[in-house]
Amino acid sequence: MKRRYGEYEWGSVFVEDRKEGWGGFDLYRCKQEKQVRVARIAYWDASGEFVVETFEGDVPLIIIEELIDEAKTSIKLR
Repeated sequence: MKRRYGEYEWGSVFVEDRKEGWGGFDLYRCKQEKQVRVARIAYWDASGEFVVETFEGDVPLIIIEELIDEAKTSIKLR
């Protein structure tokens, strides 16, 4: 994902930890070249479920929904 919403640019990057058994996307909020990781959505192989974590401040629901859609279409489920 890469889009502008409100006063921020929002972007996501694929991340994974094969040893721990998860893959997903980190969500970043950018303003004036300052980038902050604000959320992660991860798919855990062991449980077969997605989990969303937030780290820094509020994240608009529309952005979380887009992050979820991106993860569901990009991560190959077993």
